[in-house]
Amino acid sequence: MSKPPGTDVVRTLAANPVLCDLFSAQAAVLERNISPEVAARFKRTAYANALELVAAIDKLIPELTPEKALKFVAAEQMSAGALWSHTHPSAAVLAAYEQYPDLAALRLDFEENLTELLRIVLKGLLADD
Repeated sequence: MSKPPGTDVVRTLAANPVLCDLFSAQAAVLERNISPEVAARFKRTAYANALELVAAIDKLIPELTPEKALKFVAAEQMSAGALWSHTHPSAAVLAAYEQYPDLAALRLDFEENLTELLRIVLKGLLADD
């Protein structure tokens, strides 16, 4: 059986917590109170990096157009940031999960949930014609 789409990228993200922390803080914190020049430089670099991922995706999933591959990359990065925050909660939230079993369903696994989300996104992008 082949690996699910996104498995390698999810494992790579999970192994790089600082990158996930940065994705999580990017729009809400890091892109605030900066000059337009700094914003443009960052966005150009981020876009160039995303295009490298699009090229890699094209080799693995050629039926995905470059535009859709770029949407997949954006979904992956934004979802990774959001899920990272929720799967690495504060000590108080962890204690609440331990103390109140009815909250157990809210305790998420980063790799499992990001892999599932990316599968759903990819299926939607491939079906959207």
